[in-house]
Amino acid sequence: MLRAVAFDYRNTLAEFRWDEGLWHRGVRTMLELAGADVAETARAAELLRRRLADRDPSDPIELDYVAAVGDMLAALGVPAAAGLVRRCIEAEYRCWAPARHVHPDALALLDGVRGRGLRCALAANTFDPPELFRADLVAQGIAGRMDAIVLSCELGLRKPHPAVYAAVAAALDLDPVDVLFVGDRLRDDVLGPAAAGMHTCLATWYRLDPGDRSRAGAVCTEPLQVLGELEGIVESGSPGKI
Repeated sequence: MLRAVAFDYRNTLAEFRWDEGLWHRGVRTMLELAGADVAETARAAELLRRRLADRDPSDPIELDYVAAVGDMLAALGVPAAAGLVRRCIEAEYRCWAPARHVHPDALALLDGVRGRGLRCALAANTFDPPELFRADLVAQGIAGRMDAIVLSCELGLRKPHPAVYAAVAAALDLDPVDVLFVGDRLRDDVLGPAAAGMHTCLATWYRLDPGDRSRAGAVCTEPLQVLGELEGIVESGSPGKI
């Protein structure tokens, strides 16, 4: 029996729009706070960009962004005390506020799920400090509609590692077969949860992930279409395709 719906965050409930200007503004803000030479902004940005780009996409270990920023500051000759690094990251995170946009139908979708007697969960890959990410979820009205929130920065592992989906089911106190997973990435939000035994729905309203979309139990082009898919899953009782 379907009892809960778990959602991805980025490009599902909300959009994050990359902005090169905000990227450099955030790095410059970190340097200013650390007392470093802001003339080194381009170099500092490249050091961080390289750290992000060098990650092996098949490595499930979440990036330690505190260590990454600390290493960047150290390369510029700035002592990287843990408290300073955390303050720098918080200042940078706030610079990105204009890039985060909750979908206009996201809250209605969550309310629709809960109105059908189902629970909601969030499972997001993010290396941002969890207290900052969770504060955004509260401000966006998302956190209060969630029965469980699983973040890779707290778990230490990213989707599609099986431990993420197990953590979602455990946080909901449900078997995986009782959960529908909704997200925009085939590997993370379809194949991973389906292998764990969950139902799946590919979200395509922000982007089309390359690959075989027929692997998903359902494909929705608009958020509120997910509510219609819930009825079909309840009737069929079959898990998502793997």
